[in-house]
Amino acid sequence: MLDSLNGRVVGGCRVIQQLGKGGMSTIYLARQVSVGRDVAIKVLSPSLLSDETFMERFTREVETTAQLQHPRIIPIYDYGQYESLPYIVMAYIRGGTLDYLFKREPVNLSLTSHIVSQVAEALDFAHEQGVIHRDVKPSNILLDCSKNAILTDFGVARVISETQHLTRDSIVGTPFYIAPEMLNESSLLTSAVDIYALGVTIYQILTGTPPFVGQSTAQIMWAHVNAPVPLLVETRPDLPADLDVVLQKALAKLPASRYATAGELAADLAAVVAGRVPKTGQLVSGSARTERPLHALDFQDAVHRALNQVVKISRPDSSTGSGVYIAGDRVITCVHVVDGAPGLYVRFHTGEQIEADVIATDNCLDLALLQLRSTPTTLTAEQLDGIVFYDDPVEPGEDLVAIGHPLGLDWSVTGGHYNALRRPGEDPLPHFGIVLAASLVQVDVVINAGNSGGPIIDAAGHLIGIADSIINPALANNVGFAIACRTVLAFLQEHQDATEKLVAYNCAHHHAEGERYCPLTGKPIHRLDSVPMPTTDSVYYSCGHLHEPGLTYCPLTGKPVYEIDKARENRDSAVQTSAPSAVCTNCGASYSVAAEVCPKCGKPKRKV
Repeated sequence: MLDSLNGRVVGGCRVIQQLGKGGMSTIYLARQVSVGRDVAIKVLSPSLLSDETFMERFTREVETTAQLQHPRIIPIYDYGQYESLPYIVMAYIRGGTLDYLFKREPVNLSLTSHIVSQVAEALDFAHEQGVIHRDVKPSNILLDCSKNAILTDFGVARVISETQHLTRDSIVGTPFYIAPEMLNESSLLTSAVDIYALGVTIYQILTGTPPFVGQSTAQIMWAHVNAPVPLLVETRPDLPADLDVVLQKALAKLPASRYATAGELAADLAAVVAGRVPKTGQLVSGSARTERPLHALDFQDAVHRALNQVVKISRPDSSTGSGVYIAGDRVITCVHVVDGAPGLYVRFHTGEQIEADVIATDNCLDLALLQLRSTPTTLTAEQLDGIVFYDDPVEPGEDLVAIGHPLGLDWSVTGGHYNALRRPGEDPLPHFGIVLAASLVQVDVVINAGNSGGPIIDAAGHLIGIADSIINPALANNVGFAIACRTVLAFLQEHQDATEKLVAYNCAHHHAEGERYCPLTGKPIHRLDSVPMPTTDSVYYSCGHLHEPGLTYCPLTGKPVYEIDKARENRDSAVQTSAPSAVCTNCGASYSVAAEVCPKCGKPKRKV
């Protein structure tokens, strides 16, 4: 491309000066000599002409855009080629671009709503004509001297991207505004991509940065597809919380979950600015979820209220999982978390530990019900009532969080969305070929080892399902599965009168007392001796388990064992006096790095 076109005559327009420059184009101010008016000329890179079909498609797109006669869409006067440079002659808007405005001065809510409303008018008009913009962003929103918005660059992004072959490795322009489906070559693009980009633009106007940033294009693209939309209230707590309700819908990962039109988005934004509740915050009439509207801050509140109800379940073999405390001193969890364990204890967020017994299982649903041997004393009934069980359908794209214990170490929260529902008998899960009898909620929440049995909830604290990492396809693409709440409720209803304690057998299952053959495999079995919860005087043995002092055989394996030589361990520690101490990731106790296990809880040292 020529260094400058200043002073040259392009398409009957004398170029005055350069106004701006991007990766694939340069904008000039020019004077249209025939009618004596100022115009803007957009000159594209000559490298685009290496595609023999470029000018044909360029001509088609420009002519289509020129037919969009609307006061909020830039008028196009002419187009052509100048010394192998494709160009478009457009109206000149003197106020500059939107990104120039908010980089120069703060933009208040009222002006933001005004601008978005006008851009929405332009988009809805274009969408009605079957035209998708594909490149909505602040630099393509022009402002006149009265700060009225004019949308420009219709069709240009489409013809450039088709020429450059948009891929994950090569992307035209900035990736900050690209909807997730634009990164999937097989996706059919709809007007929802413009709704998404407009949502990004609103977020950037109010915070100064797009919602997803990164050190590379790949990181930003990954975030568009996988990362939860950051809450505006965390950056701008001075703004109305309901703005997040609007933005979360506009920036939904699934196109069908976004606003149907740009006008609906603008109307909800205007409602929040006027102090009213946006329509998207008012849920469908007749649903149990209409008891209160969803607000962005509800997630923090919901997690805070639910945390005491989420428990850590430990076995004598040191493996752990998660569960949900429910009324009657019971815990609902997954069978694979507890099955076959000759002893179980439940730890609450306060640190209190209580032994538990299995009273019901269903291997086809992968659900188990535990009965605590005593009532928690460190938590009140109100503190243990933060998760609401509702047999209520989940809306695709709805924001969710999972609470559990990754790797059995501590409580944690991961976020994502609901994707789909797999009913019994449908396609087996990828990589596993498993078909359970339960309806499975498919989510993009990460379900790690240790999260199994923990809850997945929405922003109002409603239970969506019980996390089930055993059927998580190797954590690929952050896709996980949960046993749907409807199935959980049916299981609880079926076993509401269960009181008989089941016992552990060497078949690795729990059955009723007195079984000689496993009801699942038909093989001979024998009962395992119960292993009580470790106490403060428990000793760590060579079998890798904690037991009471003085044993010569492991109660779990039946093999000979010996106590770990603490004196030798202390002597070894003394030799390494310069070595720093380690902190147990399980109980928080400090101990020498030379120790293989925590002397307080017996947890093996994490391998790095």
